[in-house]
Amino acid sequence: MATFADLMSLLLTFFVLLLSFAEMDIIKFRDAMGSISSSLGVTKGSIGHFEGSSTPISFSQNQSCPPPTAERGAQDENDELISEELEAIVEEYALDEEVEVKKTKRGVILRVRGKMFFNPGTSELKTGAQPLLVKIASILRKFPREMAVEGHTDNIPISNSRFSSNWELSTARAYSSLLYLQKYEKIDIKRMHIAGFGDTRPLTSNDTPDGRGRNRRVEFVFLKN
Repeated sequence: MATFADLMSLLLTFFVLLLSFAEMDIIKFRDAMGSISSSLGVTKGSIGHFEGSSTPISFSQNQSCPPPTAERGAQDENDELISEELEAIVEEYALDEEVEVKKTKRGVILRVRGKMFFNPGTSELKTGAQPLLVKIASILRKFPREMAVEGHTDNIPISNSRFSSNWELSTARAYSSLLYLQKYEKIDIKRMHIAGFGDTRPLTSNDTPDGRGRNRRVEFVFLKN
């Protein structure tokens, strides 16, 4: 029993010693972290106690790179200006039945019914399309935006000697519009993109002639950065 008691006493002393070492390590760790965080300007009050933000250092923004919120605000303001100019063009040429202006998350969209720009089943621009394209070019010169030109059709299959599908027709119409802006209005081709969606993105039902007329369109998207 005496030997067993001595063993227990030694074990107790050993564990107390280990515990004291562990407490000392925690204290030293807290002191060290307190010193580091204090030098970074993160802590207030007692050493080793973190308060406030988890960001140790706030970096000032470069004047040439505005914060995202400021950039978004500027783009939204430009969207408003672009939208106003497009709506003024629609009013000037009395195009309410043929052209629609819409602000979206992507940017400002100018939707033009296909019959205003093209004869059925063709991708050659009508002469009447030129004044509106000239106005679009003037807005592109004023605002440093990229533009997506997107062609859309209804769901009636096309079958002629030139186009084997609505995909080809919608893409060719978008390309014809882009080519005019690049060739005659000298818009930098690097600022423009084209896409043909066929009948995959209708605005409304294709069950009526009016619905199909709305779905046959070319969209000029003034893209946000």
